[in-house]
Amino acid sequence: MSKKHTETIDSKLKTCWQVVSRMYNAEAALHDLTISMGQFLLNIDSHEGSYASDIAPLLGMESTSLSRIILSLENKKLIQRIPDKRDGRKIKIVLTPKGKSAKELAKNVVRNFNHLVEVKIGKEKVNEFYNTIDEIVTLAEERNKLIKH
Repeated sequence: MSKKHTETIDSKLKTCWQVVSRMYNAEAALHDLTISMGQFLLNIDSHEGSYASDIAPLLGMESTSLSRIILSLENKKLIQRIPDKRDGRKIKIVLTPKGKSAKELAKNVVRNFNHLVEVKIGKEKVNEFYNTIDEIVTLAEERNKLIKH
């Protein structure tokens, strides 16, 4: 059976993420959040807080691109910004009690979906998928280095 000429690895990855993203956004909307907000909350250290400059690369963004998400989370009383005592230019983002609850909710949504995938597809296939994705990332990174040089 031959594949359609439009079936490429990148198109499959993109389509998969778009469907998963819509599902997460629908779930987040039930709690007056977005997937971006949930991902941001998941990357804040629950005890110490985090700097936006540390969270941004984890989300594949520039720290300057996070201002809208940070403002929205602050307006919803999920986070607060605290100036760094040693360097006043740095702002630490700390979860409020309400933010900690929202983070737990986001964790549970992700864990539940991952569990569903493992149950429906099987742990062995999921592990094979992870290995394949890791190899694709490595290949893309290697190719990117060649292009840049």
